[in-house]
Order: sequence, then C-alpha cells, then structure tokens
Amino acid sequence: MSKSSSFPENWSTWSSGSLIWALLCITLLLPSCGYQLTANAPIDLPQDSTRLFLNKVTNPTTETWMEPMLRSALRDELTRRGNVTWVGQDEAEATVNIEVRSFTTSDSVKGRDDVTIKSEARIRMEVSFFSTKTNALIWTSGPIAASESYRGTGGSRSSSGKLQASSAKREAAQGAIDEAVRMVADRLSQKF
Repeated sequence: MSKSSSFPENWSTWSSGSLIWALLCITLLLPSCGYQLTANAPIDLPQDSTRLFLNKVTNPTTETWMEPMLRSALRDELTRRGNVTWVGQDEAEATVNIEVRSFTTSDSVKGRDDVTIKSEARIRMEVSFFSTKTNALIWTSGPIAASESYRGTGGSRSSSGKLQASSAKREAAQGAIDEAVRMVADRLSQKF
C-alpha cells in the first residue's frame, strides 16, 4: 500500500516565498530593537576625539603598496562609522598610528605536480590613538589578525620573463586589510 503525500511540494512552495518574507521582516525589525550588524555599528572614539590625524604607519615588510592601502582603508572605515574629521596634526585632538606586525602570503600545493590550489594573505597589526595634548596613549586595538584566501598562484610570468604579482593576490591582500580595519572599528564600537 502506497501512501502519497504532497508535503514536500507544499514545503518547497512555502519555504521559497515565506522564508524570504520572514528573513526580510527580521532584517527590518532587528535595528528597531537596537541590534546592528557590526560592520555598520557606530564607533565610540577615545575621549570623544573626532578630529584625527593619521600620523604614522610602521611597515616592516617590503610591500611598499601597503602603507597607502592601510591609510585609505582606515580613513574610509572610521569616516563611515564615526563622526570623524581628518585634519592636520596641529588641529587634531588625537593622532592615530598603525603598526604592521607582519604580512605574509602562503600557497597550499597538492599532488605530484605541485599545483597551487589555495593561497592566503595574512596581516597582523595594531592601531593606537594618542592624545595630542599629552602624547599619552588613549586607546589601542590590541593585536589584530585577519586573512583572506584566494585561488591560484602568487604570480605569473610576463613575456619578458619577470614575475608579476597576480591580481588575485592583490585582491586578497586588500580583503585582509579591509577585514583587519573592520576589526579595529568593531573594537572601537564595543561598549563595556
């Protein structure tokens, strides 16, 4: 005796339409309850310092492109999530320093042909705020570590035979830096 049920048909119809509505309602209701995605949470700047000067980026690596990328990413994130005005050193209430502890890329190989299947860019860094009045440390992010995976090799040969950095590697480095900067801003937004 075979028993036929239309439950799977009804479930799939219900889940596709109703599930979308349920998720949309939750997404719209959470902010009204005080919940926010951390990437959008406002930040609390140390000592309410909103006029900042990005002073120094310490970069012990040989990656010369990293300093402007870090400066831009931190400025954009703090401006987006806080009421920050970037000013000259003489007008600043606090100066910001970025210290890169390390930046590495690694490749994972597999098989007898050593074909690269997965690569990763990793950054370790710390961001510190100093009072311009006293030069005292007023906030530090503590150690931050972020990484971004990418597929492919770390470089390719050009027609002249020189090794060129792949765009996938550069995009992964940007992703790791963006994630590290978001983590810094998230720590600024934590209320204890």
